[in-house]
Amino acid sequence: MPIILIPLILVLLYVLERKIFNRYWQRGLSADLSFEKEAATEGEEALLTEVITNRNFIPLHILQVNFQTDVGLEFMDTTNASVTDRVNVIDVFSLRFYEKITRSLRIKCKKRGFYSILQTSLVASDLFSPDIHYATRDQNTFFYVYPKLLERSEIDVAFEHLSGEAQAQRFLYEDNFTFRGIRDYAPTDQMSSINWKASARTGSLKVNLHDYTVSPEVRIVLNVEEPGILFETELIEDCIRLAATMAMRFVNGNIPVSLLTNGKDKATSEQVSLEAGASADHLQSIMRALSRIDLAKGTADMDQLVDKELESGGLSQVIYLYISTSRREKAMNAATELADAKGKLIWMCPVTKSMDDTAPSDKRIEFVRILHQ
Repeated sequence: MPIILIPLILVLLYVLERKIFNRYWQRGLSADLSFEKEAATEGEEALLTEVITNRNFIPLHILQVNFQTDVGLEFMDTTNASVTDRVNVIDVFSLRFYEKITRSLRIKCKKRGFYSILQTSLVASDLFSPDIHYATRDQNTFFYVYPKLLERSEIDVAFEHLSGEAQAQRFLYEDNFTFRGIRDYAPTDQMSSINWKASARTGSLKVNLHDYTVSPEVRIVLNVEEPGILFETELIEDCIRLAATMAMRFVNGNIPVSLLTNGKDKATSEQVSLEAGASADHLQSIMRALSRIDLAKGTADMDQLVDKELESGGLSQVIYLYISTSRREKAMNAATELADAKGKLIWMCPVTKSMDDTAPSDKRIEFVRILHQ
């Protein structure tokens, strides 16, 4: 072969390689991101797994994978994460043909929230050309960071008070359509409650026991309104943490609990509200709802929300727990309306040492201060 043909052949090979790479580099290339578990709690660690697969005959010597999520997750093992209004993560891979690489990123859950990764950007370059190629892959990756639970003696006292009231209301009225057992007759029992078959079998009067018609619920009314012009955002977060803490305690005590808040959902922008329940699944729903509250979306007026709540009726079985760090006019009006409806109210209020923590003058309101730590 004449030496003069060698440069020509090299040029032809370069052009051919460049065209093949440009056309086929992303064929069979996938990027999948997933969290090890669906949720964690503030302060805990989590794992995000990246799976990059190259089902192609073309090796990718330099592949840059980019994705974004909201501020609040700290990527611990990478220096390629930058924080602006969002967290931007850049990871670099080198894949041979038909190769899959799995990489796990450790994450510190710094802040309550609902986090999503909806897209990854892929940037590839060819060793033999200066061209840079771009592609995207859709993701459907979501992660909840639940509010951390608080431990305070004041919380213990408020819980004992509310759970005691719920237990007392549970035994008001019997349901004649349910059967719980049999006991000996007492002079105060009605004749209609006597079980004649059991009485004949035992030789002494027996009466039926029934379950109870009243199933009281604790309704957590959570106000996430800003307490003033200059305030610590953590006070509102403490309100949300209090709601999570009390909800978990009520569910663990088999007491139905519901949630009403003027906070808005991050994904739907709708006001958050949940009906009563006492199951583990219901507790998960409450935790997720609290995680999804986005303080940047503003709040509904608390007094109007309470007005609408009280107008709906059916309050005889409801015990209200009011949580608010704000003591502005609308927050105070809401507390007063709840006290008017039920005759009394427990108000849990996160405060700092420098704040005025004077209790409301209304003696029907039991004001529980929760000092921010």
